[in-house]
Amino acid sequence: MSLPLAMGAVAAPRTYKLTTTSFMRMNEAEEHNVYHTVARQTLLERKPNNTYRLSIEVLSFEFENRTFFNFLAADLNQVSNKLVIQTDIYGRLERIENKDEMLRTWQRIRSEVIKKYEKYYPKAFFDAFEQSLQTEGLFEKTIRNKGLHGVLLPGIYGYGYAPDAPVPGTRVLEQFINHVNLPLQTTTTAVERQLPNQLALEVTGGLHQEALQEDDLRRLFRTMADNPLLKVSMQANCQERYTLDETTGWLLQAEQRLKAEVPGIYHNEVHHALETVG
Repeated sequence: MSLPLAMGAVAAPRTYKLTTTSFMRMNEAEEHNVYHTVARQTLLERKPNNTYRLSIEVLSFEFENRTFFNFLAADLNQVSNKLVIQTDIYGRLERIENKDEMLRTWQRIRSEVIKKYEKYYPKAFFDAFEQSLQTEGLFEKTIRNKGLHGVLLPGIYGYGYAPDAPVPGTRVLEQFINHVNLPLQTTTTAVERQLPNQLALEVTGGLHQEALQEDDLRRLFRTMADNPLLKVSMQANCQERYTLDETTGWLLQAEQRLKAEVPGIYHNEVHHALETVG
């Protein structure tokens, strides 16, 4: 493909099913879960500067391991179940345009949610959540390059892909561990197509060491372990694959695998598998 990849208009929105398998270990504590999300994506506008306005609506969300935190997350997710998103030229989430609507939803459910969880979470937790909706660009950090929105908006547009011309890039998973970001260096390559009129892309990546907030990472884990001499070093890698309709640029299938760890202390693996269901 020589022309830059772009998302074109289609007759109807696309519905996707995302299956997410996650495993995290912190010291001796482990957590494993599988999440099932069905979402509808609609292209509202492709602007003259080749950026996009999209609607992404979560139609259903289920989890197999019914933990207390996941019930809280499901309740809070009511606020972000329908987003109007403005992207950059690469199709990455730039900002959320319907923040006023999100804030109204939160104000409607706020008292009920706080009452439900007040024995376990202080009011300051919910105040911080509300602040994230009110502060410009703050809520975007919690979903950019992660979860459903990270799979649907991986930043693959605007390039002319060719098998012999890998595309280098960078990506930052903001607030990946508390307030510490996870920066990655990536390489995207067009691979041999399985079917006519499909474009397949593969992404490999690893830790962008120079961009890592090493002091913040070290401080975080040393504080958590109450050990000022704790040895802390991050490792990370990712593998991804995207299959697109070459005529429209719309995503058909996607898979993302990410592993990040601080050896001996922290281990996090996430696998996303996306398929078109309607």
